[in-house]
Amino acid sequence: MPRLVLASASPRRLELLERFYPPERITVIVPEYDEYPLMNNTKADTASEPAALAGRLAAGKLAALLEQNELPTESLVIAADTIVTIDEKMLGKPETSREAAEMLRLLSNRTHKVVTGLAIQIRSGGSVKQRIDAETTEVTFGLLDEAMIEWYLASGEPYDKAGAYGIQGLGAAFISGINGCYYNVMGLPVHRLFAELKEMAATTGSVQMRSFILPFA
Repeated sequence: MPRLVLASASPRRLELLERFYPPERITVIVPEYDEYPLMNNTKADTASEPAALAGRLAAGKLAALLEQNELPTESLVIAADTIVTIDEKMLGKPETSREAAEMLRLLSNRTHKVVTGLAIQIRSGGSVKQRIDAETTEVTFGLLDEAMIEWYLASGEPYDKAGAYGIQGLGAAFISGINGCYYNVMGLPVHRLFAELKEMAATTGSVQMRSFILPFA
């Protein structure tokens, strides 16, 4: 039976995928992958090529997963990485409350970009197909005062999220507008993912694999 392998520890990505695939057919494997050397070496490119960077990060996670694990012969493998950019700066996951507060002040009353890179691989019938892609969404924050920032820091929500906020959680209170895919900001551009899968499935020989890849087919 085909399986979906998710190369991510993100509970939000898993939650989204479980809407379309049976949870018992999903395996989460988090590869050992140090993204910081690539991020540090390409910071200068972030403003002009954030999609390329996000795609490289996702591809790196996928490559690490394949190197470190033996995967099912019939499988759909998905790796993703999300970055937030503003003022030619890349905002990762804050490690301290001070860093989270600085990020939130920077985003306050302004528009920033959220970019998620996707690395997708289909393994079926001895063949392997792979795609790398990225999706960009513009998010606008309203004005945040210090009381709002302190309240949000106390919630504990900012610390495992790029840009120090979660659109699907309490961070929704900060957002005045969004241009693009909402789910991309959560960490998985669902429409982009299935657009890629539809094209990839068209050349996948196994009927069983095609029906697994595309739940609506």
